[in-house]
This record gives sequence, C-alpha cells and structure tokens, in this order.
Amino acid sequence: MPYLMPLLASGLALLLGSAVEAATGFGSAAVALPVMEMAFPSRMPALLILLGFPLIVLMVGIERTYIDAPAVAQVSSGLIFGTVVAVPVLDLVSGRPLRLLFGFATLAALVPLTVMRSGVTRTPSRSFAAGLGSGFMGTATGMSGPPLAVVFAHEHGPTVRSTLGLVYGIGSAFSIGALLFARRIGTTDVWLAALLTIPVVIGFAAGRLLLKKVSRRFLHVAIVGVVGACAVVLFLGAL
Repeated sequence: MPYLMPLLASGLALLLGSAVEAATGFGSAAVALPVMEMAFPSRMPALLILLGFPLIVLMVGIERTYIDAPAVAQVSSGLIFGTVVAVPVLDLVSGRPLRLLFGFATLAALVPLTVMRSGVTRTPSRSFAAGLGSGFMGTATGMSGPPLAVVFAHEHGPTVRSTLGLVYGIGSAFSIGALLFARRIGTTDVWLAALLTIPVVIGFAAGRLLLKKVSRRFLHVAIVGVVGACAVVLFLGAL
C-alpha cells in the first residue's frame, strides 16, 4: 500500500494536534502541517482543511452554549477580508519571504502572551484585526492561530474553543468553496480525509480527558508553547 506510511505518520500527527486543539483551541495545524506536507505534498492544503471539519464540529457541538456571537462576527469578517487580500499578494511574493515574515510576527506575538499578565484586552477592532491577520496568514502558510491567540489567550477556555471553532468553520467553508471552484479537491482527497478522521476523533477525545485534569494556568502555558511551535514551523518551512 503506497499510502500506508504517509497515513500512519499523518495519523499520529493529527492525533497529537487534535488533542492540543481540543484542550487549548489552537495548535492542530502547527503539529500536523509539517508532517502532512512531507506525507501528502500534492494534497495540501485541501486535505488539511477537509480534516479540520470533524474537529470543528466536535469542538462547537460540545461547547456551543459558550459561543460569543459578536466575536464570531468580528473575527470572521476580518478573516474573510484577510483571505481575499492574501490571494493577489501571494501572486507577487513567494512563500519563503512570507514564512520568514510570519515567523518573526509570531515570535512578536509571544511578547503580549508572556510579558503582559492580564493579556491584550479584546475589543471589536482588535478582534477584526486578529481575524484579518489570521485569514492572511492562514492562506499564505496554512496556520491561522497565532494572531487569534494574542486576543483570546486569556479568555474563558470554553468560550475560546467554541468561538474559534465556529470561526474556523466559517473560514474553512470559505476556503473549501474556493478550492472546489478552482478544482483543487478530488475524490482522493475526500477518501484520505475520511480515513484520517479516525485519529482526529481519537485525539479530540484524549484532549478532552486532559482538559479535565489541568489548570487554567497550564492551558495558558500550552497556548504560549503552541504559538512558539508555530514560529519554529514557519522558520523551518522558509529554509
């Protein structure tokens, strides 16, 4: 089976990434993206975006009562705008300079996450700006979490996971629509996504079990670690 080893490697990465995201609201792409780009380079980013949907459904479904509807509207409007703006920019600038730029920007995001004890106060304009940065960065690199982490890191855990889960769902639907229009999603992508949904679900369940045993302080440290991992992945991708 030519897909056996890539499936095993991707499955493990997705299991770990889903566990991290189930606990923090961020991080699945930071863990899974490097492995999946090596395992299925011709299937990216469509395969990773398709695999985001079961995780989104689980996150939003379990904690739907905590969704912050105004925040969803503010972040989603910025995210869609950032995605649209990113398309012509990507035609002008190659991937390596953008990955370096976002790598340094992600390192800069660690400052408010680590130095400012109370974090960045979330306002409508900051939520929109975080969404804009997330949409642009996600389209360019496949990772959209760091800009959102800056404004949501100190929010109530269930609110972060459910609100950002819905935001990711809207963004993913927008991205899948664009990929379908461009004929970049095929039947192979769909059946691979169906197989790899199994480790996503298992990882989500493991993350939920972990969530019951850790403190809010631990979750904040985990978010900082995930953002740092995103920076590392971006720098390695630029090499």
